[in-house]
Amino acid sequence: MAAIDLTRLNQQIDTLAELYQDPEAFQDEFHAILGFYHRYSHKQQQESMPKSFMRHYDLPEKVLPHLEARLKYLSKAHPDEILRLVDQLWTDDYFETRDLSTNLIGDIPIEYKEQVLELIDAWLEQPLDRAVIEAIFTKATRNLLKEIPDEWKHLIDRLLVDGRSHQQKIGLEAMAYLVPKSSGDDLPAYFRWIRPFLISQDQTLDNHLLKVVSALAKHSQQETAYLLREVLADSDDAHIASRIRRYLDFFEEETQKKLLVALKNQVLLSKNQTKNQGNS
Repeated sequence: MAAIDLTRLNQQIDTLAELYQDPEAFQDEFHAILGFYHRYSHKQQQESMPKSFMRHYDLPEKVLPHLEARLKYLSKAHPDEILRLVDQLWTDDYFETRDLSTNLIGDIPIEYKEQVLELIDAWLEQPLDRAVIEAIFTKATRNLLKEIPDEWKHLIDRLLVDGRSHQQKIGLEAMAYLVPKSSGDDLPAYFRWIRPFLISQDQTLDNHLLKVVSALAKHSQQETAYLLREVLADSDDAHIASRIRRYLDFFEEETQKKLLVALKNQVLLSKNQTKNQGNS
């Protein structure tokens, strides 16, 4: 495809922006713009993983980011209308409309924090495409993390203690995105959050937990490894050892050796307890 004519794209975006008070007309015009830039004859590599499993357009890389950046002012200038617009866009079955929704929400003034938190909470109750989840945690939370990070952390904490597996998975995903943006002072709380999942029997959480441990290990190798060794010392469950063994590659060689010793000791503890039970 030839280089994008930014002058024309900007004109199209400006026409779109004028429709912010008419959500359905905005939605139709948004699709018209994306349809204009959709690469109908472009063939993607069959083995490549699609960004989203929702319906989506095949766009040149710069189109959607440029559109979202040029619409940024709307959220700050017209928050009430943008909240209504986002409600309409979220009903659409294309990834791009949901991605735009998260981006618009991310720039809503912090005075609307209650509406934004309620909206995100409602979104997270729904079955979501993985790319939409990423957009929520990287775009929709932008102002929240900057202005009121503790309230966002409270929402994550609430997800993690929710008895439903779906909400716990979402909470772990949220943690994985939150950890790299956090300070060392937050680590004790994060370790408290994650410990129950490290000893959980629910193996459906493992892939989500893996992302959190990876993020924590990048943030603080020694403290994360210490937590894992503590968990191993307190348990003789083979599944917990198997789970923690998957984390070894997140650590440097010396730390790996200490974890391997803890894993070996856990196996010996398990064998001794089994033997003692057999003799009783």
